[in-house]
Amino acid sequence: MSEARFSIGIDLGTTHCALSYVDLAACDGDRVAQQVLPVPQLTAPGTVESLGLLPSFIYLPHASELAAGDLELPWTGTQDYAVGEMARSRGAATPIRLVSSAKSWLCHAGVDRRAAILPADAPQEVTRLSPLDASLRYLNHLRSAWDQAQPTAPFVDQEIVVTIPASFDPAARELTAEAAR
Repeated sequence: MSEARFSIGIDLGTTHCALSYVDLAACDGDRVAQQVLPVPQLTAPGTVESLGLLPSFIYLPHASELAAGDLELPWTGTQDYAVGEMARSRGAATPIRLVSSAKSWLCHAGVDRRAAILPADAPQEVTRLSPLDASLRYLNHLRSAWDQAQPTAPFVDQEIVVTIPASFDPAARELTAEAAR
């Protein structure tokens, strides 16, 4: 690992995720210039926009629901899900295909947090994710957005802090740390 150029803070929220950063070379001790990364995400099929927050939603469309290329991002080829604004809005119309509140499920001691249980009310034919997998997808999306925005300062070479709520039990804290790794 090379010396970090940026200090990155990630908030994995129940409804939104955010990535904030500071250019360490631009700090003089008393003055810090904090910025929020605009996160590229699908806002409609085939439409990518950069927004200040990444809604914490994953949409798992039916195989025949979208055209080829509708789920592509600048850093992906084909994928079979959407993260962010399109997921939130599309999932409002088809909630059986929407993964939401993954963070709440991650701290729910009464479920197997590694089990593919989300979306909770989905019929059997709908693909499911674990709360851990959902958190991992949010983090991977933020990592890819960073790497696209800062190609000369790869995410893995930076100082990174992921917030973990004090209300999380030890298992939820460890699962969040695992997803971050």
